[in-house]
Amino acid sequence: MRIVKRGLLALLVLLLVAGYWLLVDNRPGNAQPKPITVAQLRGLAAAMPGQAPSSVEMERVTGREVPATLFAAGLAPRQRETAVMAFRLPVPGGQPVIIDSGLSRAAAESMQFSDYDAAAQARIDTQLRGAGLVLFTHEHIDHQGGLLALNDRAALANARFNPGQLPGQRWSDMLPWPAPPLPTATITGTQPQAVGPGVVVIPAASHTPGSQMVFVRLADGREFLFAGDISTLAESWQQTRARSRLLGDFLAPENRAEVFAWLRTIQAWHREAPALQIIPGHDLGWITSDPATRGVRIGFAPQTSAP
Repeated sequence: MRIVKRGLLALLVLLLVAGYWLLVDNRPGNAQPKPITVAQLRGLAAAMPGQAPSSVEMERVTGREVPATLFAAGLAPRQRETAVMAFRLPVPGGQPVIIDSGLSRAAAESMQFSDYDAAAQARIDTQLRGAGLVLFTHEHIDHQGGLLALNDRAALANARFNPGQLPGQRWSDMLPWPAPPLPTATITGTQPQAVGPGVVVIPAASHTPGSQMVFVRLADGREFLFAGDISTLAESWQQTRARSRLLGDFLAPENRAEVFAWLRTIQAWHREAPALQIIPGHDLGWITSDPATRGVRIGFAPQTSAP
């Protein structure tokens, strides 16, 4: 009986250690922030002539409740909604910038999301067709899939991709690409680069090979950073919390060291520019808890004419 008790105790200890490592361990190691400053990003944002976007709007397509510690290791395991969102940046007198694109109903069901707002996705689809520029934070189907599900070559032509977001990578190969010819990469290299007035792409391979962040300086001077799934939740960058090892090492492998480096970079940017609004990849609750402070309009504003 004593041997059995010792065996059970050893098993319990093993399970606790494994659980801690898979869900709680959040050691960032010696990850260092990248040598990029907000001042540099501002210079790039001002480099392209033309009208900068005027505001930020968001549509929620679907979501699901998950333990927060899955997406930010070590958080309390209470349930949090992770939402699929797309953002529109209206450009006065021009076509909007769209960041991420939602996903189809079939994709939402396959990923076991709890609901699906077809009307919201329809509004996103309309804007994708009329956009002047479409960007993606990375190549997962809940970010890039909405555009590809349209199977609309004119809409596809509005998008700019980096090499990791095109076929040939693990995650991008899972997307519903149309028949050739396929788009080519027009965002290349590893340095931040302006892609439109007030809009800067920051290549950040980490969460996925095609991960990138988008820095936006609006016409009125307000600044936003769309962090994608490098910072899935607000606590990800605020508390330097990568995804759990269960998720980030096994279920959806990512480069954990690079994620930590970029989280520390985001923190450095926020210290340099405290008014910078960092938009997490899936944290709807953070955005809607104080939309006035966040600077994000909930829902795309009605259009009086085609964009």
